[in-house]
Amino acid sequence: MKHAITRKALVLFSLCLLPSLTNAQTFQGTIDYKIEMMNPNPEIISDSLWQASLKESLGERGYIIQKYFYSGENYASEISAGKENGFQVFNPKDKLIYSWQADSDTATTLDSRKSFDSFIEMAENEDTEDIMGIQCKSITIKTKFGTTQIWYNNDYLKVDPKSYQGHIYGQYSYITERIKCHPLKTEMTGIGGHIISTVIDFEAVEIDSEKFKIPDFKFTIPNPIN
Repeated sequence: MKHAITRKALVLFSLCLLPSLTNAQTFQGTIDYKIEMMNPNPEIISDSLWQASLKESLGERGYIIQKYFYSGENYASEISAGKENGFQVFNPKDKLIYSWQADSDTATTLDSRKSFDSFIEMAENEDTEDIMGIQCKSITIKTKFGTTQIWYNNDYLKVDPKSYQGHIYGQYSYITERIKCHPLKTEMTGIGGHIISTVIDFEAVEIDSEKFKIPDFKFTIPNPIN
């Protein structure tokens, strides 16, 4: 059996990954995440076969880079997955998250006020980790369909949770209320597989408002997983 991974599936899934959030007197700038798709069934799929499949889909590096842009209550991202490029913008006015691929006349939308995966509980961990020279604490979030562990240090990449009250997609409101900063690492396991997202670079810079402009699409389609 061939365990193939399509670029389109990876791009669409990654565009739904947890973004980070900002507000006045908090972090404004860019954060780059390295997104790794881990072997979900090592007892069935060899690591060599899994890595070969990733490189076939994502190019020689075998992982995704997602670059986020933050300013006030706005956020956007650019994703590079092999030869495929995707984009995402959150619109604070209609509370929708718009996602599309390069050169597409169609966008999909997610309503940030809804979530297909309901929150169950959140707990502090004893686990710590050094990420980019920053000592991080961690929390674990349990939802209906999986578990997410988040490493953070709220001396860095600060967030004002008031800006995202009601943003329950991706468990935003619960996370920002608890840690009040962007995650430095996120590890998700569940029906979506096993995915690790780690900060590899960040820069505090002013972001042009054009970065958050949503193009005029011919078609806008609600994402069915919402």
